Amino acid sequence: MREKAVVIGGGIAGKLAAKALSHFFQQVIIVEADQEYKEKAPRKRVPQSHHPHVLLKRGEEAIEMLFPGIMSQLIEDGSIITDFTNDLKWHHFGYWKERFSGDFPMVQQSRPMFEWHLQRRVEEVPNITTLYETKVEQLLVNKHDHTVLGVRVRFLKTGLAEELAAGLVVDASGSASKSTDWLRALDIKVKEEKVKIQLFYATRFYSHQKQEHLEWHNLLISPSFPDNPYGAYIQTLEENRFSVTFSGYANASPPQTDDEFISYAKRLPVPDVLQFLEGAEPLSDIKIYRVPAQVRRRFDQAKNMPEGFCIIGDAHCRFDPLFGQGISVAAMQALELQASLSRAKKACKGFSQRFHKRISNIINVPWEMATTEALRHPEIKGERTFVQPFKQWYCKKVYELSASDPEIYIRLVRVMNLIRSPLHLFHPKVLFPILTHQRHK
Repeated sequence: MREKAVVIGGGIAGKLAAKALSHFFQQVIIVEADQEYKEKAPRKRVPQSHHPHVLLKRGEEAIEMLFPGIMSQLIEDGSIITDFTNDLKWHHFGYWKERFSGDFPMVQQSRPMFEWHLQRRVEEVPNITTLYETKVEQLLVNKHDHTVLGVRVRFLKTGLAEELAAGLVVDASGSASKSTDWLRALDIKVKEEKVKIQLFYATRFYSHQKQEHLEWHNLLISPSFPDNPYGAYIQTLEENRFSVTFSGYANASPPQTDDEFISYAKRLPVPDVLQFLEGAEPLSDIKIYRVPAQVRRRFDQAKNMPEGFCIIGDAHCRFDPLFGQGISVAAMQALELQASLSRAKKACKGFSQRFHKRISNIINVPWEMATTEALRHPEIKGERTFVQPFKQWYCKKVYELSASDPEIYIRLVRVMNLIRSPLHLFHPKVLFPILTHQRHK
């Protein structure tokens, strides 16, 4: 057992990383700027708390491996179990997907409920401690051997500063991470890949008078650039509630009043969301959240990274949240951190570099999926590669044919949920129908 590790950030990625570290360090300290919380309520420093979250199947499996039994606990507390291909009514590129029982169960709940359960499980781990209302100001690095010594923190209540020694520091502080600044001070440059999506989403919670008559658990109207730039998602939650979320890209204006919320529903290509709202009663105000860009920081390509410094979650790569990839990718990264530490029986040179390369491999597929779709929008700025038009053409064919072909649909669902690689969509059962369809056009 190594002596001490520090995790910067007590959000979902930070908690998952801390659990992974707890098997290898005598003490794991989570440094969290927010106040301690003891209830299932949105957190002050987590604006996403007011919006729906999605656990992809691979993320669900990773979290269950880190915290055995947590899915059962969430279900006992009222989480909704759905069949992805049967309980989701999905409109995409002009078509409704045909629904069928696909034996693809998913567990869903509100984000505050999920975080509360995660918090309870972390508190049960005896060698994990959380310092609340504390901010990390500096990464401490030994200039002679370029290894991490720990971090300097400041306690927000008193203003006092202190140095925390650590053999490993994991930055899970989210998209506002200071990692690139700290590394720049050490003359280490980190390349950034950025797609300026200028996304908003607007969410309101509802009860529904005729809940028992709804034919679905979740309703998704996907943006289909360039024809339909508007998106909507209705998710069934615990306590007989629904979240209704609208989205828009490229600096579109979010609905902020009752009338604007209804007007936005009328812009959608199908009337289902409007019909739902007509039978629903608001339970909350409208909350707006904005994401200016998808950002991927290439720590895997940076030279001379300090040994013992690792970056995960949104601090490493911030995805388009409408794809629901962030939490699941963070869980996969935490699981990789655990596996990497298990392989490294002792502190060895090159650990951080090897870890970031493995993290990059985890990021590749979801990053490509999200950026390929975003760059269909003519007003979204980002690097468009020469293979992008083919990828967009092929993906669109998959989306269109998946509406009526169960084999293609279930394969798409597996790839979206990070269970299988994109090569799963180049199987003859997908490729031949696409080529046949194209030849008949």
